[in-house]
Amino acid sequence: MSNYNEKIILGVDLQKSAAQINADLKKLQSRLNQSPVVKSLSRWLSVDSATAFFTPRLKEAVSDLKEVDRLLTQISKTNARLSASDLKEIGSSSFDIAGKYGKNAADYLSAVREASLAGYKNAADIAELSLALQSAGGMSAELANQSIIAADKAYRLGGSVEKLSEILDGNSYIANRNNVNLTELAEAIAATEARTSALGIKADETAAALGTMMSVTHQGGSEAAEAFQSILLYMQQITDTERGIDFGSLSDCEAACSALNVSLKETRNGVLALRNPMEVIQDLAAEYSGLASGDSRKTSLLSSVGGGENARALDAILQNYDLYREMLQEYANSAGFLNAEAKKTADSWEGSLNRIGNTWNATIGNIVDSDLVVSIINSLNSLLTVLDNVTDKLGPLGSIGTGIGLFTGLKNVGSPKMFGHKIVLNIPTVCRFCRIRQFKTYRLCDTQV
Repeated sequence: MSNYNEKIILGVDLQKSAAQINADLKKLQSRLNQSPVVKSLSRWLSVDSATAFFTPRLKEAVSDLKEVDRLLTQISKTNARLSASDLKEIGSSSFDIAGKYGKNAADYLSAVREASLAGYKNAADIAELSLALQSAGGMSAELANQSIIAADKAYRLGGSVEKLSEILDGNSYIANRNNVNLTELAEAIAATEARTSALGIKADETAAALGTMMSVTHQGGSEAAEAFQSILLYMQQITDTERGIDFGSLSDCEAACSALNVSLKETRNGVLALRNPMEVIQDLAAEYSGLASGDSRKTSLLSSVGGGENARALDAILQNYDLYREMLQEYANSAGFLNAEAKKTADSWEGSLNRIGNTWNATIGNIVDSDLVVSIINSLNSLLTVLDNVTDKLGPLGSIGTGIGLFTGLKNVGSPKMFGHKIVLNIPTVCRFCRIRQFKTYRLCDTQV
């Protein structure tokens, strides 16, 4: 049985594996000791304090770095053009970029992945824009990405970050200055942009119209979007069975507008055509604001667009057309507002803590490269797999002998000390750490040393 202490008949050389783990752990110890962070903290932390301080943070960092690695792998699958050096650069820069907006590196890399899936060649730039919107508006990553993609497609911007920034700056400024929830406004704009752009309505007009309706009526994003789209259908004489808009109701709307001396049509190049709906609304507002509250023409117009929420929304913009024009001006003067708002979030408690977390994770990532971690894990994996198999063959007593031989081979690993050469990093500690960090997942991997 003495042979089991040196070599096990299952094809794994215990002494060689132990030596590999010992060498890798010494590399890990050396890198930790050379880190400026560890050198600095070891001057004022006691042994116990250092252990208590670093252990949970190291575990969290490993978990976060594992997620970063997973996202980078997914990004590489969505964009075959990215080289290994490109991916490394994206991963390295993710901590600083995310920190600018008070977000985690994983938030940024998730946005890069989604932009890559959407086909953007400048996925990293689009992702940064998404983070700014998430941070400034407190909105979900899904809605931020949806808002950017919807605007880009609606106005055919070709992924231009500059033009997209102008739109997002304007939307954010309107929401901020008029007590409108940016998340709700973004939801409404994303839902209507495809139709408004097709009708020739500009991005600033869409944002100002919806902003006016929501500011006055306090409608939510989905309600305002539905009402605005219905109003546009009436103005453009388009039937919609789901909304109950038929030829009869379209005729009623046209007649109600005519009663206010406003025509839905005009002659262009000798051809009768429908007018731009925002021009119609402008003319209606000029007439509508002068009507008495009980004037039948006002009631007729509001009824002709379906009544209910549609009537409330139309009344809001016609009665408050000056507010609409103010929002257009605010939109025009909004350059840089989104990033300014995002910076406020980044400087908050939560944002600052995320930034500190990014710095710590980046530090650990620089100290410990993934190849070294994988080498340690795979070596342990091989040894523990052997030990499991021997346990089955030898029973409890034989396993004890094998275990003694295994850890005797690793006797040099028990002495490395981190953080001022005081804290012991031994194999039982490493095994516990790997088990806590879902070591079983690695046990299932096919690739082993």
